Amino acid sequence: MRPRAALGIMKILAVFAHPDDEAFGPAGTLSRYALTGHSVRLATLTQGEAGTLGPASRLSRLELGRLRADELRCSARAMHLTALNIYQLPDGRLSELPAEEGLAIIRAELNDFLPDAVITFHSLGISGHPDHRTAARWCLQAIQEQANGTRLLAYGLSEAQVKRIAHRTLVPIPDDEITHVIDVSAYLEYKFRAIRCHQSQSESWERMQTIEGGIESLLQNEHFSQVSPVPPKRSREDSLEM
Repeated sequence: MRPRAALGIMKILAVFAHPDDEAFGPAGTLSRYALTGHSVRLATLTQGEAGTLGPASRLSRLELGRLRADELRCSARAMHLTALNIYQLPDGRLSELPAEEGLAIIRAELNDFLPDAVITFHSLGISGHPDHRTAARWCLQAIQEQANGTRLLAYGLSEAQVKRIAHRTLVPIPDDEITHVIDVSAYLEYKFRAIRCHQSQSESWERMQTIEGGIESLLQNEHFSQVSPVPPKRSREDSLEM
């Protein structure tokens, strides 16, 4: 059995595919826990070099990857994360790789950091991006291999949130799968700072700010489904603490 974190202190590992996934994703939750004394670490599997927005039209893949990695470092600082590891798996091609390449990275993160909880994408990937779904699948396999009680929390949007985002086709977490609803209204300033770090993705941010009812009301809660170990009942918790 792995050693537990100090009483009341959690160690949270977030694993995502691309720079900006963390910011447009559960940045409010990551900020909330980082700023209240918990240890929060982010592992990003690619440098986002296959992006298509903004500077992608004038930069080489190498240059774009370096730019987006710098943006990711800015985002991690904005959220006050404990640590950030950026890997260089091929953006847009995670599903084509031998699973062992991704699993080796996630196993190493688990063994080095010994997290109490891991946060990644919902299995449907929010946007359905194959990289998102592959990252989620790798995380689940790596945690199930260890069988030591580490919780896996799948981040996604609720059905109500998806209905309000009319400019994109997104896949929500089914309402009956949501196990945690985290109020991040007090931490939205950190989430927004993290998003603004990703200047190469500013087009996405500008569209989000046009959402009817206001971006603050849309993002004040972040939604998770605990997929491992499966909780005995589907009550909706308001924090990630055990």
